[in-house]
Amino acid sequence: MDTSTGTRTGAGRGTSTSAGATGTGAAPSEPCESSAVLLGFVNTTPHGSGPVELLGDSESLAAWLTGAGLMAADTAVTRADVVAAHELRAALCTVFLSRSGCEGSADRLPEAERYLARIAERYPLTLRVTAEGCRPAPAQAGVLGAFAGLLAAAADLAARGAWLRMKICKNPTCYSGFYDRTRNTSGLYCGTACGSQAAQRAYRNRIKDASCAQAS
Repeated sequence: MDTSTGTRTGAGRGTSTSAGATGTGAAPSEPCESSAVLLGFVNTTPHGSGPVELLGDSESLAAWLTGAGLMAADTAVTRADVVAAHELRAALCTVFLSRSGCEGSADRLPEAERYLARIAERYPLTLRVTAEGCRPAPAQAGVLGAFAGLLAAAADLAARGAWLRMKICKNPTCYSGFYDRTRNTSGLYCGTACGSQAAQRAYRNRIKDASCAQAS
């Protein structure tokens, strides 16, 4: 997978959500620190190209959030925080899956959006205004502030006009998060390899269906 699409690593890409002032960062067609940290987060979930759970306990969650620059290294993390991280990640994955038209994602999307609306109150953001511009930032520290940092990354991407470019690959043997670089945000796969696999699978299915029709 292209490293700009959120390579699956134990601590993400070591990025933070301080991706620069709104309106002054990367162009919407290019990935940025906010996209990297969110893709790193969703790609910690077990999926086709990375079948291991990377946030399975409090130690691994603490390591990931610290490595991503979202909280201080000495922050205490509990099992309840791990559960909350999994819930947040699942909701974001559903949003990204829905943009690729992945099976079942449309049915799960309303609940995911309701969940994200609820936790936005638990993980509040504030606006940091400087001479260079303004950007969303967590209103608190600790693990809750780290989760708010992920929401701040989403808000930053929306301000950049790039939120709709955050997707999960439609190839069921992959399901990796990626940043859609296409001009009209029509990309469905993280790369040409997954696109080719999907095309070959569709071709084989058509041949199989045609053979069954002839046999009947």
